[in-house]
Amino acid sequence: MDRKETYFLASLLTILSALTATSVKAERVEPTGRDTPVTAAFDKSSPPSQIDIWKNESGGYDTDNPGLWVRNSWVCLSSSDPENGQCKTKPSWCSYYTESIPLLFREKRSHLTQIINISGSHEVDAWGTFKSDSGCSGGPTYETTANFKIAAAELAKFPTGGIWQAEFKVVLTQWDPAVKLADWNAHITLNVTDNNNQQIYLPEFGEAAAHVDLNMRPLPGTGGNQTQMNGAATIDMCLYDGYGSNSTSFTLKFDDLQQGTKERNNAYFSIYSDQGDVNQDSGRIDYYVRMQAPDGKYISVIRGNDLVIPDIQTAHIRPMHLPGIPQAVLCIPAPLELSTKTIDINSKQAGHYTGHLIVNFTPQL
Repeated sequence: MDRKETYFLASLLTILSALTATSVKAERVEPTGRDTPVTAAFDKSSPPSQIDIWKNESGGYDTDNPGLWVRNSWVCLSSSDPENGQCKTKPSWCSYYTESIPLLFREKRSHLTQIINISGSHEVDAWGTFKSDSGCSGGPTYETTANFKIAAAELAKFPTGGIWQAEFKVVLTQWDPAVKLADWNAHITLNVTDNNNQQIYLPEFGEAAAHVDLNMRPLPGTGGNQTQMNGAATIDMCLYDGYGSNSTSFTLKFDDLQQGTKERNNAYFSIYSDQGDVNQDSGRIDYYVRMQAPDGKYISVIRGNDLVIPDIQTAHIRPMHLPGIPQAVLCIPAPLELSTKTIDINSKQAGHYTGHLIVNFTPQL
């Protein structure tokens, strides 16, 4: 009996000893650097609530030596230059704070710049303690964590669509003695669209409706005998994709408003007599449309067909002030040529002719 009791007590002591050893096992995470790509896409009309750069990232901790890494905090490279983030360059210890850190963003193609504020916070974590602006209270502290993000109000500050890029750099530093522990670098790319401002812009007309005269004129004759005529016009056109001309391609579709019952060749667009019979050939004047592509070559436009312009990212660009956009943006020049064949004057009804040229524009981002 005595031997059995002794065996039971010895076993119990062994179990308790093992449990005690497990509960006091030390944990340690060395301070390390970060090299973080941050990519996001959104439209200017509906930015996300925030974009996280680093969320609850540890500056290192050692539960066996609580005071070792709790002195760590993050500082900027400069307190005056926003190129990589502008904030304090000296570390602080045992505090909770949130800073607004100006950071310079550049648009990839236009090289426009915009200062956007990064929200950065440094928190001290503790066992059963609370955090305050003045420092830490309560039990032993052992870890600092960092949160860096861009809030929706800041994302709304980008003036135009485009590919906006920035290099955000902070240094993880020990408070005392002041020792650099690691570099934290974030490579930020924000693909910002502005779909509400995609547009076909005709600089000659500004915001007014475009009215183009085909300039129908009689050809010189002999002895006052002018029996033929033709016409031509040019339209300066620029295409803005709402994405800083960073699209992969553009698709254009040209059409007009047909009148009358006569079938036409798809290579033709038409204007129609205001007073005559549009069901007769004599009540319609056909014209051709050519568009100058970014490579300088002219393309004959086929009515109703998709016309794809590739390689927009390398196409010739033109800075332009467009309605509804506060600063100049880059658009792709695509001027148009309109021209008629040579026509016998007596084959057409006398009077004024009108028509509509319709251009639909779709960028592929």
